[in-house]
Amino acid sequence: MAITILEAMKLPTLKDFELIAGYRGLDREIQRASILDYEYEKSLSDKPIQTYFEKEDFVISSLIYAKDDPSLILESVKGLVSDGVSGLAVKNIYYDVLPDEVIRYANKMDFPIFMFDKRGSYYEDIVTEIYDKNKEKNNLRYQESKIGILLKEDMDKSSVKNMAKDFNISFKDNVFSLCLKPKKYIDENSLSNIINSFNRELGVSHSAYRYHGCIFIIYTFEDNHKEKRRAEFETLVKLMMNSLFLDLNDYYIGISNFHKYIDELNFVLKQSMYAMRVASIEEINIKYYCEIGIYKLLMPSYSESYMVNFNTEIVGNIKKYDQKYGTDLLKTAVEYIKSNGNIKETAKIVNLHENSVRYRINRIKEILNKTNSEFEFYEELSIGIKLYLIYQNI
Repeated sequence: MAITILEAMKLPTLKDFELIAGYRGLDREIQRASILDYEYEKSLSDKPIQTYFEKEDFVISSLIYAKDDPSLILESVKGLVSDGVSGLAVKNIYYDVLPDEVIRYANKMDFPIFMFDKRGSYYEDIVTEIYDKNKEKNNLRYQESKIGILLKEDMDKSSVKNMAKDFNISFKDNVFSLCLKPKKYIDENSLSNIINSFNRELGVSHSAYRYHGCIFIIYTFEDNHKEKRRAEFETLVKLMMNSLFLDLNDYYIGISNFHKYIDELNFVLKQSMYAMRVASIEEINIKYYCEIGIYKLLMPSYSESYMVNFNTEIVGNIKKYDQKYGTDLLKTAVEYIKSNGNIKETAKIVNLHENSVRYRINRIKEILNKTNSEFEFYEELSIGIKLYLIYQNI
């Protein structure tokens, strides 16, 4: 997958380009940058449209071939559109503005045309920067696909270790990871820039990777085969997080257990991702995997049909009652479980009298036909609500 024109506009060499036509075509992808020089000079005298460029090229030109004949510009733009070119950038050596018919045609075809200053970017810098950005993006995509394999596939220890070394040959044996999810949307390009900044600062035995809008940071250390006591591990985690340049309050952060072997990297990544999702559900900044309780069982299997069916039996029946009678039992149930069954705390959150909360909980017991066993009721309601919260946050 190549960068789009919109992403390219954020590159240093293109950031001062002025878009003059084809603004609806900014989502076009750019495979490479190419230079248009004299290609159209002779062919246009006989008016055939020739093919000189590859599909999704981004063409740069001074329009030198048309310096004495502006009528050649429209025909050349038609030729570029026919070639499937992504867009055109014109250096204002011979033209400060383009003919109206060229602008109208480009707008009609959603073909982006830019003007840029002759005292600004050099052709070779534009070509190189677009090439480097595409290479970086493709590498990030490749790494992201490997993260997906580790998260979703059952792999033997040897395969996991080989993949870990493929990520980073300098990875050590002891390992843990952070999974960071931005609380507010961050576009793909900005996220990639954050990851690149991490990787410049982290050191050779640690690495950061992108995965579906999140960031995994893998920390590895020399294999000393010493157990990490909780206090020591938390101190290590805080030390690592304090070295990051981000405002950690802007992220939900999940932290895996400390593992002694890099061939457990797949478990490490899953643990930090599960912990991050629980942090998101509970709306807190940081969650350790060792703290997520029954979510350790629910997170890996929430998409299984038996889990979906169980959630439907619990939450689905409460929803049906709410829809039929215009009640709000589901919200009360969610806050009741989040409060660990504390009626007083639930009442504060939903702004009701404690007796009203008790009435609602008893009504839920009746709906679920669990009036004879308090323990069984809370257990099943807790699992059903937690599955519901997972589905709401995935």
